[in-house]
Amino acid sequence: MPPVRVEPECVPCIYRTRALEVAASRLPSDDKIAAMRLFTEFYSLLLAPGAATTVLAWRAFSKVKELLGDEDPYKAFKEESHRAALPLMEEVRRAAERRVGFDKLRFLVKASVAANLLDPGSPMGLEPAVLIDAIERVKFGRDELDSFFLLLLQSSKVAYVLDNCGEALFDLLVLEELRRMGLELLIIARGKPYQNDITFEEALAAGFDKLGRLVSSGSDFPGVVPGFSSEEAVRAVAEADLVVSKGMANFESFLLSPPPKPTFVVLVAKCAPIARAVGVKPGEAAAFFLRGAPSSRDLL
Repeated sequence: MPPVRVEPECVPCIYRTRALEVAASRLPSDDKIAAMRLFTEFYSLLLAPGAATTVLAWRAFSKVKELLGDEDPYKAFKEESHRAALPLMEEVRRAAERRVGFDKLRFLVKASVAANLLDPGSPMGLEPAVLIDAIERVKFGRDELDSFFLLLLQSSKVAYVLDNCGEALFDLLVLEELRRMGLELLIIARGKPYQNDITFEEALAAGFDKLGRLVSSGSDFPGVVPGFSSEEAVRAVAEADLVVSKGMANFESFLLSPPPKPTFVVLVAKCAPIARAVGVKPGEAAAFFLRGAPSSRDLL
C-alpha cells in the first residue's frame, strides 16, 4: 500500500483545520488575523505535488503552535473529552463483561471506533446509552478482525499506538482484554501535544502504565517513524510480534515507514483520500492489516 500523498482536496482541508485552531485561540482579534496571514504565507511554501499528507499536516500544526505561543492548543478540549468519556467507559466495560472471547474483543474494538467520533459538545458526550447504541451500529467497510484475533492468540508481545484523548480510554479497555489474554503490551503515546491526541503524560495519568510498558514517541509527530520519533518507540514497534495502529494519522505515518511485523489498523475514514487508500466509503470504519491479512496457513 503506497503512502498517502497530498491531493487537491487535502489542501483546503488541512488549511481550514489550522485556521480554525487560530480562530479558536485566546489571541486578540487583530492578532488572530495577523497569525492567519503569517500562517497562510508559511502554508503556501509547504505545498508541493507528492508531499505526504501527514507530514504536511504536522508541519502546519507546528507552525500554528509557534504563532499562538501555545504548545497545547487542544488542552481544554482533551480534558473535556476525558471527562465525557469516563462514565461511558464504565458503561462499556459492564456491557463487555457480558461477552466472552472474540465477541468481547470485537465489541471493545467497535467501542474504540465509536469513541473516535466522541465530541464533548455532542449529545453523545453525557449519554451512555447513545454510545452503546452507536457501538452496536458500527459497521466495518473492511473487516479483518477474525484474522487479528487468531494472530493475537499466536503472539506474545503487542505494540499499541494510541490516537486521540477521549478515544484512548476505550483503547484502555481493549488493552485490559489483551493483557487478560496474557500478552505483553508496549503502549505508545505522543511525546508532545499533537492536536487532540493523547500524550505520554496524559496516558500516564490515565493509568496506561499499569497495563504494560508505556513508551513516549519523543515528539509531536503523528506516528512512529525513524528520524521523527524516539529510538525507544521505534524499537518497541520493531520488537513486537504484532502492532496495532489507531486512527488515520498513525496509519498514514506507517505507510511512510511500514513496521517489519504484522500491523493491524483500526480507523474511521473521515475523508475521501483515506477512504480510497483503505478501500472503503468516506465515513466508514475499517479494521485491517497494513500488508493484507495473514493467510490461513500463517494462522495455523
